[in-house]
Amino acid sequence: MMIKKLNKKVRYERGTTLVEAIVVVFILSFGLIPSFFTVISANNLATAIKNNLIAANLAQEGLEVVRAIRDSNWFTGNSFDLGLGDGNYRVVWNSTGLLPESSNPLLKLDSQGLYNYSTGTDTIFHRRLVIAKIDPAGCNCELRIISEVSWQEKSRTKTIRAESHLFNWK
Repeated sequence: MMIKKLNKKVRYERGTTLVEAIVVVFILSFGLIPSFFTVISANNLATAIKNNLIAANLAQEGLEVVRAIRDSNWFTGNSFDLGLGDGNYRVVWNSTGLLPESSNPLLKLDSQGLYNYSTGTDTIFHRRLVIAKIDPAGCNCELRIISEVSWQEKSRTKTIRAESHLFNWK
């Protein structure tokens, strides 16, 4: 008699354990799945923000390089727009002149953390400068520079443009 009661108790506990396990898995899945998607969304957002920040800084760097070329022209006694004619160009951070844009290759990131076109690993970014002389009343005193950085993100092309106007105020 005692053995029959133990067998019934063991069978009852096994069933309860299985039901409890199913309930626990069900509750955990409702807790873990949203957490998992939150982590994935946060990671995607962080990547998008990082790419936007890098692109904005690369666009600004393009404008600063052209400004440095203009200033160098002044310091050497040349015309402010020497080598800054109308057209599409490429530049790197230490450019002393503009590279004609026959193609728009990917920027590379070297081991020192500098972007260039010759050494390092390919990045996702393309940079292009568009320079146009603006000639109000024939003064030849203004350049419009547009620095455009583009990249692919989730099968969409994203672009950041920065524009500056340089003047021959000297």
